[in-house]
Amino acid sequence: MENTLLAGIIVGSIYLELWGFKRSQLKEEKENTKRIIMFIVDDLQKRLDFIEETYEYKDFKPLFTDMWDAIVLAGKHALLPFELFQSLQRTYSWMKYYNSELDSGKPVDEKILIELLDDVRKSIYSSLNKLNDNKTNKDTLEDVQRSNIINNTKIDGNLSSVATRVMEK
Repeated sequence: MENTLLAGIIVGSIYLELWGFKRSQLKEEKENTKRIIMFIVDDLQKRLDFIEETYEYKDFKPLFTDMWDAIVLAGKHALLPFELFQSLQRTYSWMKYYNSELDSGKPVDEKILIELLDDVRKSIYSSLNKLNDNKTNKDTLEDVQRSNIINNTKIDGNLSSVATRVMEK
């Protein structure tokens, strides 16, 4: 009788420990997903601003895709829903295609570059809409909008400070 009771206590404590561990892992994954989405939204917004400046000044420069590359290389893209990942992958692929046209070494017609930038812009809007439609991202996007209001009061072009501000939350 005592052995049965002892076995029940041991099994119960192992179950509780495993349950607590899984719960903490889920919480950590949720926070990581939230941070990734905040990074992506911030990055896409900056790319839109960059595109608008390019239209305004006709100064064609490459779009940086280092944020997305870092997320993929770290394997964190697996935390995103598949449809969202597909949309983001297409968006950043358009950016890389635009960059490859700029870096091709041969002269490229300005109209072609403007069309490519327009395709990139449409793709960014599509990805932002997917991010907005995803129910799990609603709170994250609201946090990003709140932080955008706060961040608009400061002028800070340092990307590492953006990461620091997100990590502090």
